[in-house]
Amino acid sequence: MAKLERMLSLVRRHRPDLEIVDKRTVPWVRGLGLVLRPVIPDFMTAFTMVIGDRVYLAGSPDRFPRDQLARILAHELVHQLDQAKHGAAFYLSYALLPLPLLRTRRAHWERRAYAVDLMLDHHDGGEEALLRTLQRCTALFAGPAYGWMWAGEHAASTFLEDVAAEVRSGALAQRDPYREILEAWRGPEAS
Repeated sequence: MAKLERMLSLVRRHRPDLEIVDKRTVPWVRGLGLVLRPVIPDFMTAFTMVIGDRVYLAGSPDRFPRDQLARILAHELVHQLDQAKHGAAFYLSYALLPLPLLRTRRAHWERRAYAVDLMLDHHDGGEEALLRTLQRCTALFAGPAYGWMWAGEHAASTFLEDVAAEVRSGALAQRDPYREILEAWRGPEAS
């Protein structure tokens, strides 16, 4: 079984009603894209969004390489689990947007999800891949992509370095959902 099929199986264990949709086909998401365009011009073309069982992709699921879609689903599963566990508190704390002076609660949720990206890149490409992803995540956290959710690149890097240290030590991969995600990513041949 390929990575995508294993990841879909894992996600559906947690979210049996999973739907993967092209957000360009959803009128209210297109409207949100128009509202966000001045701040996040790439919202409709470069970012995935998840609400409950629905994963809103920046295009048709068929246009994504299979391993890339598996990575997206792994990242979004963390959000789905946090949404299910924390309900309205997740949505309210994620959506509050003090721009750009303060740190937002959104950074907490995104750090949990980007831990997947760090872990999978470290698994696939070692320290060099981990450092590249850490740099990319730092820019995302400190920049407009997520509404400047963390004040400054140095502070964002420090905030993310704790997760990178957990990835390096293997501690992150011992906790769920990260353990389950890494097992699905590796497949049975890694056992």
